Amino acid sequence: MSDRAAPHPGSSPLEPRKLQALAEELGDSRLALRFLSTYLTMLPERILRLSNGLCGHDLDASMDAVLSLKISSAMVGAVETESQCRAIEMMIREDHFDSAVAALPELRKSSDRCFDAVPQLLGTTESLHRSPWNPGIA
Repeated sequence: MSDRAAPHPGSSPLEPRKLQALAEELGDSRLALRFLSTYLTMLPERILRLSNGLCGHDLDASMDAVLSLKISSAMVGAVETESQCRAIEMMIREDHFDSAVAALPELRKSSDRCFDAVPQLLGTTESLHRSPWNPGIA
């Protein structure tokens, strides 16, 4: 049995509409999927960077790490991770580093759920390849 918290009923840690919006902005769904892949590859290191900043009570490093993770999460539609980053950001701004450190396990669980959601999301994004705004991709 997993120690991951169950997501809210009917919710997904990755919102396909956000990824589709990114694909529309880029004009190519392959670029959006590549961005998602890079996001997932970098996710463990970004969380480690945030953890190191928080544990060291380093305001600049912590803010840099949490803002980077929040923005990239928003771009790929990792809504749960983005929300947790917003909460951690407020804790940092209010100098509540111990609370922010305590929030890290839930952030890690959220990132695990992002990885778990990829197969379902990829099934959804198959329709990106055939959408009218991106007809050049077969």
